[in-house]
Amino acid sequence: MAGYSDVLVGLQFGDEGKARIIDFLAKYYDIVARFNGGPNAGHTVETEKGRLVLNQIPSAVFNEAALLYIGSGCVLDPKILVGEIDKIKALDISLEGRLHISSQATVIQPSHIMMDSITGKGIGTTGKGIGPAYADRAMRIIGDRLVHLKVGDFIADFESAMQQVIENVLEFNREFIENRETEDIREKFARAFEVIAPYVEQDTLFLHRQVEAGKNVLYEGAQAFMLDVVKGTVPFVTSSHTVAGNAYVGGDLSPRYHRKTIGVAKAIMSRVGNGPFASEFGGRRSEEYCMEDGGKKNNREVEARTYDVDVLLCSPNNFDVGAALRILGNEYGATTGRPRRVGALDLVQLAYAVAMNGVDELYVTKADMLRDFSRSGFQGIPLVDSYVLNGERIDYIPGSSQDYRKVEVEFKVVPGFTQDISGIREQSELPQELTELLRNVEQTCNCKIKGIGVGPRREQFVYMN
Repeated sequence: MAGYSDVLVGLQFGDEGKARIIDFLAKYYDIVARFNGGPNAGHTVETEKGRLVLNQIPSAVFNEAALLYIGSGCVLDPKILVGEIDKIKALDISLEGRLHISSQATVIQPSHIMMDSITGKGIGTTGKGIGPAYADRAMRIIGDRLVHLKVGDFIADFESAMQQVIENVLEFNREFIENRETEDIREKFARAFEVIAPYVEQDTLFLHRQVEAGKNVLYEGAQAFMLDVVKGTVPFVTSSHTVAGNAYVGGDLSPRYHRKTIGVAKAIMSRVGNGPFASEFGGRRSEEYCMEDGGKKNNREVEARTYDVDVLLCSPNNFDVGAALRILGNEYGATTGRPRRVGALDLVQLAYAVAMNGVDELYVTKADMLRDFSRSGFQGIPLVDSYVLNGERIDYIPGSSQDYRKVEVEFKVVPGFTQDISGIREQSELPQELTELLRNVEQTCNCKIKGIGVGPRREQFVYMN
């Protein structure tokens, strides 16, 4: 009998804790696969073996029985990938026979990273060359220059592919007077592909054959739904499709094997970079503060030595409360270290995301952080339960980011709790106030909550009946 595939996606603006849910669920699957994104993703897994931040390799590395697949929908930086492989091996985890990289995945070239440094500042990209790589995937060829190169191109004819890489760098130099040296590029790519080559999967029906033979696949989405290149807050989004349906395009498998969609949301929302964020504590002031100097000025280290969390949390100013929650929740980009903008759980946004992705079951992470509201002036846990746009109440995300910035949110405050829940593992032991809040989320989103995270470690998890 053939196997099946499930898709897991983040439903907000990223950093929902997808990696720890993947790590939790991986034991039920034979293969964990990525279908979009590249080294702009920062998926963090914490286990007894150590803390690991993964950018391109699927998050099930600690489940050594699982195969790991990087699909054709991804963009790949070979040098960063080698660094990831080295980090994994340093933890005494084997990737031999486990890691499979689609030969159709797009290679991020030095010219893409150079272009990103020019074009990505306005929207706060990670500077990893993701957008230009996806743009060149669409352009395919410019004049007689091949601008879209796939992993398989380097395996088939490395010298020819490298010549195109060099030509693209030289063209960038001519266009922007960047004068990037090309002498070391060939050597670095050669070393990287020497490491990567054994993992490249030439069989473009690899996943199909695996599932037909009875294997089960879990797709791991990078970034999050609200950062989808079309459905998200354009232009302040990533460059790929993050919606669940794209798993069957970028993940190299027919949708006939789909079983269910799993959504992950965070109890206290956050986002990195510019763009609309309706429930943000501190509004535009918070956005400007977090993005000052591209997010570098007010980073984790600066805030830790500058602010007194207890004073901020008790402030009547929502901007201060947001800063306190950021420090307490370690809300900083896993890849960039930039401060995340923090906001209340937005039920309008979450219900929209659940509907658009066809989510069958929901996981809520960082539920333990809701306790911090008990020390704030909210005197309970704030939730966004309605949007008003141009005087009319709406129950969807506006199609225009300009309209989304105009949305006025209406908060409701539900009873909070003071109990430390980080040690709880049974649903029956959760505070009644948290149980009621979760029931509220289920009813609003018309979706069952299957589990909640009560801390960063893999065992800090409560499965919901």
